[in-house]
Amino acid sequence: MSAPREGVEITVGYRALPGKEQQDRLEQRTVQPKDGDAPPWDANTKFTHVGSDHDRVDGLAKASGRAKYSYDITFPGLQQAMLLRSKIARGVLTGLDYDVASKMPGISAVVPLKEIGNKIRFVGDALVAVAGSSLHAVRDAIEAIVVKTEATEHNVDYIVAENAPLLGNNGEIDEPWPASEEVEAALAQAKVTHTGTYRTEVQTHSSLETHGGVAKWNGNDLELWISTQATFGVRGELAQAIKGKGIELGSLVLHAEFVGGGFGSKFSAGIEGLAVCLLAHAAKAPVKLMLDRFEEHTTTGNRPGALMQARAGVDGDGKILAWDWRSFGHAGFTGSGSVAVPSYYTGKAKVRRDHKDLNIDADPPRPMRAPGHPQGWFGAELFLDELAAKAGIDPLEFRLRNDREDIRQDQWRFGAERFGWAAARARKNEPGARFLHGVGLSSARWGQLGNPGRPPHGITCRIHQDGSVESRSGAMDIGVGTKTVLAIVTAEELGIAPKLVAATAGHTSDPSGPASGGSTVTPSIAPAARHAAYLAKQQLCELVAKHLGAPIADVVCKDGSIGTATNQLSWGDACKLIGPNPIDVRGQRNPNYDSKPFHGTQCGAQFAEVQVDTWTGVIRVTRMFGIQDCGLVIAKKLAESQVLGAMIQGVSFALHEQRIMDKRSGRMLNGDFLRYKITGSQDLPELSCHLHSIANGHDSVGAAGLGEPPSCASAAAIANAIFHATGVPLRHLPITPDKVLQALAGRKG
Repeated sequence: MSAPREGVEITVGYRALPGKEQQDRLEQRTVQPKDGDAPPWDANTKFTHVGSDHDRVDGLAKASGRAKYSYDITFPGLQQAMLLRSKIARGVLTGLDYDVASKMPGISAVVPLKEIGNKIRFVGDALVAVAGSSLHAVRDAIEAIVVKTEATEHNVDYIVAENAPLLGNNGEIDEPWPASEEVEAALAQAKVTHTGTYRTEVQTHSSLETHGGVAKWNGNDLELWISTQATFGVRGELAQAIKGKGIELGSLVLHAEFVGGGFGSKFSAGIEGLAVCLLAHAAKAPVKLMLDRFEEHTTTGNRPGALMQARAGVDGDGKILAWDWRSFGHAGFTGSGSVAVPSYYTGKAKVRRDHKDLNIDADPPRPMRAPGHPQGWFGAELFLDELAAKAGIDPLEFRLRNDREDIRQDQWRFGAERFGWAAARARKNEPGARFLHGVGLSSARWGQLGNPGRPPHGITCRIHQDGSVESRSGAMDIGVGTKTVLAIVTAEELGIAPKLVAATAGHTSDPSGPASGGSTVTPSIAPAARHAAYLAKQQLCELVAKHLGAPIADVVCKDGSIGTATNQLSWGDACKLIGPNPIDVRGQRNPNYDSKPFHGTQCGAQFAEVQVDTWTGVIRVTRMFGIQDCGLVIAKKLAESQVLGAMIQGVSFALHEQRIMDKRSGRMLNGDFLRYKITGSQDLPELSCHLHSIANGHDSVGAAGLGEPPSCASAAAIANAIFHATGVPLRHLPITPDKVLQALAGRKG
């Protein structure tokens, strides 16, 4: 039996953030990499490319229109498809006649998606899929299909759903709190107590590319180009569903090299994904089925609304003694409307949290960038500002007294100084002034333990004779820059420029990768990419060592050359030694180190400034600043884009987006971009952020996810800024002009 591998000592943590009262937070850890893995990067590693500003490797292809999305795929004889959907919100399908439609000119396939007697669960429930030579022919055929239904009573408002709490005229939950001796005793000891009810509306997905895809059969083999954020998950889902329809399936290859966003709505193939496969099989021709924008708003899930109530008490030192929380989530006809709240403020306080889902007759929620967190953070962080105001404590100081996370303590102080918190907070609004100004802040975190990534995932690295390099992953890049991360990590390990690395993602013929969600992709595949490059480098170094007649231990890849200290080859000349068959290796995502990491989650803080027009009620966010950690920052420009993008979405969530349902018909009334308002370029504030790079000691790279964490804070920071400006907490998102004017009219004094 071989002796166990010796541990490797690394430095974890981070250098002091610029500003007052900052200090280095560095520690030593002993980690034990798996045999054959790349040696770990740590806080002392000097990088050439990692952490620098690199453009997206596919940016030019996207900007020039050369990038091919699912919508762009075409074939000779391609058939177009649409879905016939339910016009009632709840009931039973009692009749379905599509004989006339199937015989109409240009129609190649009609596939029923529900059987007689099946339940109808919401307006937009898919009933029949139709394919034909043109969308005009398909629309005519859909009009010819006879649908009979038996409608039953429905409800599309979760506030009045069964088991929903009673609300008073003031919007507050008007029901007694369940008994809790511990919470009641802690509240009785508090110097200041406070209670508040908070509410958010349903926010629909507005991805650049709608759901759908193109399917093409070759015998029993199926090839699918689909807009998804889970290539391997969708492949498995569809394979099982197709076989369940009695269709013999050989292989299923899925392509998603370019995806126009997802935000959590594209983990599943959806009924549209299954329908396009069934239509292509029935039509014996390739078929394209892409949803229109109304379908996107009404049938592909959403960020669920939430109703929340909190009560808490603080002692004379401003420390929270009790925290009582209950929430109710819109869950559609199925699914989860769960709500998450910060846990790091409550310390030794007596805490109780309770949640209940409320079902209605609408399409179910789907994940949307930090599921449950933006809703809960809005309610909790606005409540904290109200509690601080009642206790006579500055909101920043209140958080510094209660936040248990040392990393965010540094971030609070750094962010406040960079934003100019003290001066902005001290600014007084002139009595009777038309425009009121205010500033607010909020913390950010994703999950209780974050997501450091995990196996099993792989990367293929190929080094060719001409010096070009491939880094290939079957995981998709939904727009966040995964391919750029692969190129940078590979180039850093090989000691070459990233422009020499062609990164490819989104084909299931390549090694598996995770679904793009939960902030998992970068921490899961970056170590695999580095491992693959490390193994490929070893093979190239062996060729160079043999060529130079030098010990392999003396051969180093660095700055575009390979060799010893006294005898080197350029990268191009070294690669000529490879021959016609490229170096082709597969790297693995090895398990995280057993030792305790420096930082198990991601911390962040955001600051916002607003201007409130007291005449019109219009709110303008004038500037925002955020600080966010994400482990090792690999692609700085892209990481900043993630944070700034979260702020933009937060402005939209806080001020604009709201699904409006017609209670009588159960139909969404504003399912288009004419009536469903999202933040546009004219609505944007001045945005800036600071990426807090931390050597967390999880694995050989130490990267962490960044999709979710900054999404939690933005709407809450804006709501707190509005509270500061107006002196009135506006507890119902979106904060629209009518709500502002009503709040201003109700102010005392």
